[in-house]
Amino acid sequence: MGKVAWLWACSPLHKKWPLSVFAINVIPAIQTNQFALLIKNELPVAFCSWASLDLECEVKYINDVTSLYAKDWMSGERKWFIDWIAPFGHNMELYKYMRKKYPYELFRAIRLDESSKTGKIAEFHGGGIDKKLASKIFRQYHHELMSEVKNRQDFNFNIEKEN
Repeated sequence: MGKVAWLWACSPLHKKWPLSVFAINVIPAIQTNQFALLIKNELPVAFCSWASLDLECEVKYINDVTSLYAKDWMSGERKWFIDWIAPFGHNMELYKYMRKKYPYELFRAIRLDESSKTGKIAEFHGGGIDKKLASKIFRQYHHELMSEVKNRQDFNFNIEKEN
């Protein structure tokens, strides 16, 4: 956990976040083994974590990214990157690692713009899955998500897919 904490402290985005967010995002990832940590020359250079959510937890997460409990992290099959940290320029290495390690998986992420409070949903898939099939599944996920949130009074997130 210390290596991940060090990466958080080196990340321009993450170092601004309170320690409570670290606990919410990192401890469940380690407990469920839903993370990747890249090491170079015995030093951590990149980290990502993901949760496998059901639709209900997905809606909860999108509405409030600090809302997940440990039990939520393995509640379904809808994978979300929770953290993606590569403060030393190893983003592409982490991306390639994940595409190779999980060739047939689909992931989504909330991408934050540091200059605003706007988040967008980005989509990623492994290197072995057909792009058209991945696109079809992502459309289905988006449709299910929109159906779930359209009548919710408590939903605060403006959902926009990243192109």
